[in-house]
Amino acid sequence: MSGSLVRRFLSGIALVCVAGAAVPIAASAQSSMQYYTTAITEPYGSPYPLTGRLDLQMFSDGTLRGYYHTSYYKLYIPVVGGRDGNYIWFDIGPSSIDLGLGAGPQGKLHVVATMSSDGSFRGQVYPETTAVLSGLSMQYSFASPSPNSQNSTDQYIFTATPATEPEPTPGQ
Repeated sequence: MSGSLVRRFLSGIALVCVAGAAVPIAASAQSSMQYYTTAITEPYGSPYPLTGRLDLQMFSDGTLRGYYHTSYYKLYIPVVGGRDGNYIWFDIGPSSIDLGLGAGPQGKLHVVATMSSDGSFRGQVYPETTAVLSGLSMQYSFASPSPNSQNSTDQYIFTATPATEPEPTPGQ
């Protein structure tokens, strides 16, 4: 009889463990797809902004992932980041070269923005490695990058407006 009781006890513990492990998976699996048309401009405007599309999968825990692609290349560049209320941040790509900005030393682009009530957002975009280079130059007493160099603190304005559907796949 005691062997039966031990088996039931262990079965109960196993059931609780399996159920407990399934809860975080189900909670984090809730997501929604959001599509945006985007523009990247210089701080004081630009006659020719870099336009594109942003496809984001936003999870209930605040994380997001997706793809960014410019209007002229159609490359699908990875995007990862997060959202907390109206505050949104994410990194675009493994390299800013993919976007054709010519900004920064070929690092990711980092976007920090505030979302509006209509779902659009606007904020700053800058090469992620610029901050790293500036910090290293101060730490090791190197000369700071000059404003005209590729390592300068290039900043741009990122705007995104909700779109109703994803960008069609090229060739369709």
